[in-house]
Amino acid sequence: MRSAFLEQIGKNVDQLVSLDFPSYGVIGPLFEGALRLQGGPLCMRAAELLSRAVRPGDTVILVTGLILPGHYPHGETDGPLGTAVLARALAMGLGARVVVAIEPELVGLMTVLLRVAELHVIEPQTMREEDGVHRPAATVVPLSRDRDEAYAQSQAWIRDFGAKAVVAVEKAGPNAKGVYHMVGGKDISDSATKGEALFRSAAEHGLPCIGIGDRGNELGMGPIAEIAQGLLPFGRDCGCPCHGGVADETPATLAVPAVISNWGAYGVATCLAALREDRALLHDEDMERRLFDAAIVNGGVDGMSGRAVRAVDGIGVETSAAFVKMLGEVYRAQSVREPSPFSTPLIKDERAVKRP
Repeated sequence: MRSAFLEQIGKNVDQLVSLDFPSYGVIGPLFEGALRLQGGPLCMRAAELLSRAVRPGDTVILVTGLILPGHYPHGETDGPLGTAVLARALAMGLGARVVVAIEPELVGLMTVLLRVAELHVIEPQTMREEDGVHRPAATVVPLSRDRDEAYAQSQAWIRDFGAKAVVAVEKAGPNAKGVYHMVGGKDISDSATKGEALFRSAAEHGLPCIGIGDRGNELGMGPIAEIAQGLLPFGRDCGCPCHGGVADETPATLAVPAVISNWGAYGVATCLAALREDRALLHDEDMERRLFDAAIVNGGVDGMSGRAVRAVDGIGVETSAAFVKMLGEVYRAQSVREPSPFSTPLIKDERAVKRP
């Protein structure tokens, strides 16, 4: 059973990741619906799922990456940054071996971001031989755009790496007809790598699958598909020949919506740090800025403007750095980590029991 202390931290993290900074009116009802259908706190639930599933030396597969239409071969900054931060928390906190699957064109970008996140980036064959304990390590593998080939890749990765969980961060997902869309209705099936093959393979092996997205058309948002269909302008009818809507309908163990997908991944990492009581699992504002700089130099673009600027979904780097700082303050939770007259009796008594 989750402690009152962790429940409160989880609620605080959820409030931050669901704050509608751009005022699109999407994340509020999407997040509230996800809570209603799945229970919460959502970021804490995701962290707990991963903590239960993964032991030192086990593998977690993360899938991310989106090349915006008209911007080939450059990928948006939302997704890879969050993936790097979550990979760091998983490797350093759980002793996990991390495999990141991404568009072939974005392998270099992802490799650099993982290095900025202080991970050893090694070849897949070396990863297969790693114990996952003596150093925090990750490898990057190119995911196919062909559905059958992606499924074969997924089966091989799960088998060869001994995967125990799969997480998607800002990865396009298909509707019920198998068609991938941008949130505005554009069919991107030909250009999107087929991440749902990983979720399908993981489900066949009984592995937990977690989706992190910000609109409802991302991989792993299947548990809240009906909400996205009713909320998004093209949710039920995309306007393309399939007329199936843009909402992802891939089954998942848990869907975690966030105002920016990177921030949802940061929220899960913060909850992992709280579960492990290890502040070192958190990245800081300086690392956030360095991640942005590395992304721009290595082919990343802002998903809103399509330009090589220090922004994610139109939100500038300093706002993102401030968000990271706020998550650090939530983790620190000064009033309950130390005796305080401001703590409720429930939390204060609970923490007192743990103190010598």
